[in-house]
Amino acid sequence: MTYSKIEHFFSDRGKCLGYIATLLFSALPLAAWWAWHDKGGCWLSFLLLLPVTGFMTLNMLETALMRRRALAGMYLRPQSFLARLLCRKSFLAAWQVIKAVVLALLLFMEAPAWPAWLWAVLGLDLLLLPVLYLWLQGWLAGQVRQGRRNILSRRLLLGLNTGILVGVLAVTQLFIPRADYTGLGWRETAIQAAEKVDTACDYLAPLVRLGAMRDALGSRLVQTLPRQGWPGLGAWLLYFLWSGLVFWAWSRLMLGGLGAGQALEYLEEKRCE
Repeated sequence: MTYSKIEHFFSDRGKCLGYIATLLFSALPLAAWWAWHDKGGCWLSFLLLLPVTGFMTLNMLETALMRRRALAGMYLRPQSFLARLLCRKSFLAAWQVIKAVVLALLLFMEAPAWPAWLWAVLGLDLLLLPVLYLWLQGWLAGQVRQGRRNILSRRLLLGLNTGILVGVLAVTQLFIPRADYTGLGWRETAIQAAEKVDTACDYLAPLVRLGAMRDALGSRLVQTLPRQGWPGLGAWLLYFLWSGLVFWAWSRLMLGGLGAGQALEYLEEKRCE
């Protein structure tokens, strides 16, 4: 092994360790919410919600800015009203913050009911993400400009990571036993699920209970409908589509932390096209 290969190996290893540390920092607020959602009151809940929203906003802003620059530079006349409107970062940032808050609340709704095995899967995901990230950067090295390679890598990794997690969830459902709701009605199922979870913040309590009710009613729907045929297939498809949305939000959070520094540098650039 030559000196350059040895140097490259340790450089990639150091990057991976740095990325893992960043991802752990991004996941920490959500993990703290899972552990302490029934303690600390609303001040702790909103304190944990802020970094989750912030990381997601950074991730969505960089891709939104990239699309805006492509639109303004390729299709719009310079100094036109539409070009000047799109170049105002305040409008773009406000819309991304709204979407980030919705996705963050979605994670806060689902996370309290996540079992330990799912957190183990997400922990393995933290170890896999840096490897995929470095691989995508290498794959795009000869095709994308240096300054935008990381942004595009994170964008591609968003869909790839979501698909991997949904696939793992689909396989895991074959082996993990779920609560049996076949003997209960829809109302009894919802009430039982809502009574199992609680939070110390009255403002977020309905959200947490709604997440538990959704999971229980989804499980009951899958158990009630025939396993063969279109109704059963539709129920499973609906279940995995919702899971895909949740994992999409999780991937946004992770990639927001992964590229936070570069996203801030990208936001500081003055040019629009």
